[in-house]
Formats: sequence, structure tokens, C-alpha cells
Amino acid sequence: MTAHKAQGQTLTNVIVDLDRCRGIKSPYVMVSRVKLLQGLIVLQDFKKNKIQQHQLEDYHKENR
Repeated sequence: MTAHKAQGQTLTNVIVDLDRCRGIKSPYVMVSRVKLLQGLIVLQDFKKNKIQQHQLEDYHKENR
């Protein structure tokens, strides 16, 4: 199931491959669909930038 199709659903079990996601919104949608953390399986390690924005850097640029 794609992140797009998962939007608005609540699932008991979710298996995700965050390393293959594009953008930071898809990983959020994928992991937020599961009811309990015990129902979440992450297939492999992933880079932190897959789930984080650089908001702090943007803040500093705007407030110089």
C-alpha cells in the first residue's frame, strides 16, 4: 500500500521501508497509521534526513 492510499486509515500492523520514501511527508503518513508502536515494523535502517526537516537552519537564515 502506498502512503497516499494509507492516508486517513488506522491500521493494526504496518511494515515500512523508510529508506525508499521520497520527501518527509510520506514517512510520517506511513508510521502514523499504526494504532500501537508494537504494530510497527521498520524493514531496514534509514538516514535521519528521511524524517527530519532542516527547520532550524531555515530559522537561523531568516533571523540573521
